Parts: sequence; C-alpha cells; structure tokens
Amino acid sequence: MGAMTAVAGLMPLHLQLKKLFERSVIRINTLHPHHPVLSLLERRKAKGSTLHPNALERKSKTIRNVIKSPLDSVIDNPSSEIFYPLSEHIKPGHRLVDRHPDKVKFVLMPKNCKDRDEYHNNLNLAPVREPNALHLFTAGVKHKFDPNVPVSHRTHSHIALVTVLNGRAVTSKTRAAGRRVNEETIVGWSTFLALIKAHKKLQKGWPISKVVLYTTSQLIVKNLMSTNSKPLGSQLSIAVSLAFDAIATDFPEVDIEVRGFNKSWATAPGSYTEDSGMLQPLAQRAYYEAENARHLRSAHFLSLNLPLTTTRGRKQRETPFHFGN
Repeated sequence: MGAMTAVAGLMPLHLQLKKLFERSVIRINTLHPHHPVLSLLERRKAKGSTLHPNALERKSKTIRNVIKSPLDSVIDNPSSEIFYPLSEHIKPGHRLVDRHPDKVKFVLMPKNCKDRDEYHNNLNLAPVREPNALHLFTAGVKHKFDPNVPVSHRTHSHIALVTVLNGRAVTSKTRAAGRRVNEETIVGWSTFLALIKAHKKLQKGWPISKVVLYTTSQLIVKNLMSTNSKPLGSQLSIAVSLAFDAIATDFPEVDIEVRGFNKSWATAPGSYTEDSGMLQPLAQRAYYEAENARHLRSAHFLSLNLPLTTTRGRKQRETPFHFGN
C-alpha cells in the first residue's frame, strides 16, 4: 500500500487525516456570524449567535470529556502547512485522456454469440498474426471470503499475467490481490502489473510495435485509466493511468490496445498446446495458476515446523506453527 501511495502521489494516511481535521477547523473559523452551526459551540466561540439547547456550552463536563470533535477543539492558528488534495496527474489538462486522447484503443467484444465465437478465434490467432506485438493476458480469480474460516486457512484472491511475444510465453507471474477484494481491484491490479511489465520490456529495447492488453472488463480499465468518475482519484486509478501514461510518453511510436475476452472461452478445454503459439492454452495456464496459487504455500511449507517468534527474535510459544491450505 505504501508503494501504491508513492506511485499515486498521495499523502500518507496520518497526514491525510490531519488535513481533513484542520480543514474542518478552518471551515468553522470562517463561517458567517449567523451560521446555525455556531449556535452549537461554546459561548466564547459562537460569535454572538443564540445558543442551541444542545450546544456544547450547555453540556456537562462528563459529556464534554466524551465528545471530541473539531467543534470542540477549534484552534486559533489552524495550520502553517499547505497540502494539495489532488494529484497533478488527475487534474484536467494533465490526465492521460487529455494528453493522449487517442493513444489507447479499446476493441469491444461483440454481443452476438456467432460474432463472439469468430472474435475469440481471432484472439486465439493473435500472437501468430501479430508477432511484433507484446500480448499481455491478465486473469483474476476471486476466492470466496468466509469469516468463519480460521485466519491461517483463509486464501487470497489472485491475479495472473502471461506475457507473449512471437507466439511464445516469455514471462508468467501470479500475485495475491487480497482476501476481501472486489472485481475492480482484481482487474486494476492485474492491469497495473501488466503495464509495468510492458514498460520494462520496452526499456530493454525489445522489438515491440504494439502492446495488447487482454482483460475481462474493459469498462473497469477505462474508468481506472480516465479517473473521470473519481475527482479525488483513488490510488489504484492514479497508478493505472500513470502506467498507461508512461508507455504513451516514453514510447510514442508504440500503439496500445485493450481487448476484452470471455472467461468461459479462456478456461474451456482446447486442442492446442502452448507450443502452438495460440493464445487460449496460455490463457488456461494463467487461470490455472491463479486458481491454484493458494495451494502452493501450504505444499511448500506443510512439512516445516517453525516456532512462532516476535520481531526481536524471542520465542513466543514452543508449539509448531503450520501453514494452512
């Protein structure tokens, strides 16, 4: 989370909370003398307003010790620091959609079943037909969260990425997305991982003329990329838009496409092997790795008996700690 905060250009949480608190204090101090909120304060801070029956002035000391809010803690000199609430990259004119409006092309998946089958057939042949394109196939598996399951046995949702160039897989990665995540988080994390990988390949001088991203939800990618629906900008949204912007700015000659696909097509049994250069067997690998990633940890550590220790190295208990499935 700290890395995402740094990439997004946002303040740390404690400074964000401090900014919100001091903003509310400043709003109280700059209210009109007849604003109804002032009637809820102490008499010395009410600016002559008639006090409300529930004003802080009329509360007992016991209640006042319980009530802790900006209304009860107005300070004379609110802040000498200036915090900018918006990231520069999501302000109008600085956004990716403003600087590179036509850089990212979205290839929509047909709604008709017959046309969709043909569309998926073309996706399957894409690594062979477009050898100079870097194909980034992303997959995400959301494991059901059950609070009744012990913490050691709970599983994370996972994302997977398979990078294809010249009809063969060059990299394959699986990462945990979290235990309680939504579809936007899964798609956003996998997209961010894929774009970072593409930028690294381009920096190494690989002969790439196009970057093709495959995702189950083009709408989520478009919303994260544009940040139009999030005026304050979420960390994930800013990170995804910056990843797109880095490729568009550093490598203007490289085209970017976002293609949608249906999960049922990616996971359906096929007759091709990974050596055939087709996309579907690689898609099956991505979903298989994301689905089974939760089992790898227990398979590796199941036979280990590790004593649980504190951060200083002192033994906390002598009973062995077993990693759950």
